[in-house]
Parts: sequence; structure tokens; C-alpha cells
Amino acid sequence: MHLGTHQFCDAFDMFMLDCEARRLTPATRQFYQYKLAPFMCWCEAEGLHALHELTAHHIRRYLISVSRRNLSSQYQHNIARSIRAFLNYCVRDELIEKSPFDKVQMPRLEKKILEALSSTDIHAILRSCISERDKALCLFLLDSGVRASELVALNIGDIDLKTGVVLVRLGKGQKARNTYIGARTRKQIKRYWAERRDTRPHTPAFASEFKNGRLRVDGLVQLMERLQERSGVKTCTAHTFRRTFAINCLRNGMNVYVLARLMGHADITILRQYLPRLETDLQDAHARFGAVDTLFKQV
Repeated sequence: MHLGTHQFCDAFDMFMLDCEARRLTPATRQFYQYKLAPFMCWCEAEGLHALHELTAHHIRRYLISVSRRNLSSQYQHNIARSIRAFLNYCVRDELIEKSPFDKVQMPRLEKKILEALSSTDIHAILRSCISERDKALCLFLLDSGVRASELVALNIGDIDLKTGVVLVRLGKGQKARNTYIGARTRKQIKRYWAERRDTRPHTPAFASEFKNGRLRVDGLVQLMERLQERSGVKTCTAHTFRRTFAINCLRNGMNVYVLARLMGHADITILRQYLPRLETDLQDAHARFGAVDTLFKQV
């Protein structure tokens, strides 16, 4: 078969198989599936069936149509990133000679200050916890900075309550790493595990309270929604806890490269998005404690 004559549907199936062969996580494969399926339907509606028919102009038109749906800049960026990854695979596997995305600019991401949970928010959420498990789970998220998928994959044997070392076996990109939790979190986890019947090393660190077995990501999402409603906190998600962990570590002076390793980032690119929040902290601190204004308030 000549370059570019492959059908979109066949190329997409090969791309998903390639993702599986490269052992990308189910969450990553699902991400590509959801983001690319509408693009494939759009191409078919436009009369595009073979890869060689797709041009940079088509991609721009599709991205413009997405931008008119009032979706977040991050969502639009994710769609473009998925299309780029798919076409890069097509080049790599010699389905096409060059990617038409090479002539397309990625949608700009909004530069907004990402909020973290305040100490008042955290205490409100903890007061809203109605079980030892829920309180242990919130403290663990806040203290370790793990992702939702990483938390639910943990077993009891992965958490050392003596040292605070946590072995994250199923990190992003299938990369294992260590992170850590402090004494207060370890104490709460011990209270939770004391209620459990089965605490063998291979059992889930956080079990479902409604079904037998491991807490799942959708169960964690539902718990966060309940805590948000009961506490009145504006945003309560596992990722909000992870962001709060990162921002507070930076506020307290942690080296950004050390933080990147704890959070399972390959580099510090993602962490740069938190820096505007720290700049705002500095500005607020100067407004409250600047030498000249503080001096003349006393006069």
C-alpha cells in the first residue's frame, strides 16, 4: 500500500494498538480514544477517508470549530495534542511521509493562576469526613501529592507506617517512584486500618465502603463531590489536593527539581504553572509587610 492511502479508521486502530504495545496506561489510551473519535467523525463528514487527503488547513478548520464551543483552553490543547500524537505515529510507522500538523500551531493555553486549597478549606473538608477512611484519604492526598489513579492502585504493603515511605508502583508512564507522608497522616491511616478486617500487604490501601474490594477512581470522584457539597469548599478534587501539595511545598522552600521527582514529573515544565501563584503570594506579602507602608501606618 502506498504512503497515505491508508484509511483513517485503519490508521486509528493501528495507533491504539501501538499505544497498547508501548504499554501506555489504560487512562492514556482512553484519553486518546475520547479526544480523537470526534475528529475522525469530522473527517468522515468532510469527505476525508484516506490519510493523504488530510491537510494543515483541515486541521486548522477543525480546531477553530472546537474553539467555538466555549471549551476550556486546556481541553482544546488536549484535542490538538492528541491529533498531533496520532499523526506523528503515522509518520513513525510510515503510513504517511510528513505530518500535516507540522504546519499547525498548537492552541494557546490561558495563563491563569491556579488556586490551591486554603488552610480554612482543608479544615472544612476534614470536618466533613464521616469515616476514618475518608479522613485518612484526604490527608494522604495532601501529604503525598499522588495522582488519583496512583492512590487507588496502592496496596497496604506499599505504605511503610514506620518510615513514611510510599512506593508508587503504577505511576504515570508505568514508572515507579517513592514519595512520603508525615507522622500525622501515618497516625490517621493506622486508625483507619485498625478498623479493617483484612490488612495483609497485598490488599488495597484504600478500600471501597460500598463494594467489596479496591476503591476505584470513579468512587474517589464521587467521594470528592460529597465532601465538596458538605464542606462548601468551591473545588474539592484529588487533583486540587495534589496542586495544594505542590504549591505548599514550593512556598515552604522545597527545591523544584526535588518536587518534580516526588510528583512523578519527568521535568519541571508542569510545575512552572504554579509559579504565578507564588508571585501573587509575594505581592500580597509585600502589601501587608512592606517596610515603608508599614512604617508610616504607625505614624
